[in-house]
Amino acid sequence: MTTHELPEEPVYAFAPSYELPDQPQQIRIVFEGMDGYIPTALVALTLADAERLCDRLNRRLGLDRDAWSRLVARSMAAGPRDETLH
Repeated sequence: MTTHELPEEPVYAFAPSYELPDQPQQIRIVFEGMDGYIPTALVALTLADAERLCDRLNRRLGLDRDAWSRLVARSMAAGPRDETLH
């Protein structure tokens, strides 16, 4: 699926960048069925803070940490880790 083929009701989640755990974490959006991620302007100072922020954002989407972590893992496994969808 490409960015031009988003479904009418996409399944997505917010996720930390997970690049360097001891560095500030950019919050990203990943979509089910799409490789990579979409960057946001949101940043957390630590990985733990980023995961808590993503828990809050994803809870509103009906996703607990296990659910959004699986979605993120599938998205990152499907394409190059540093490829963005913008």
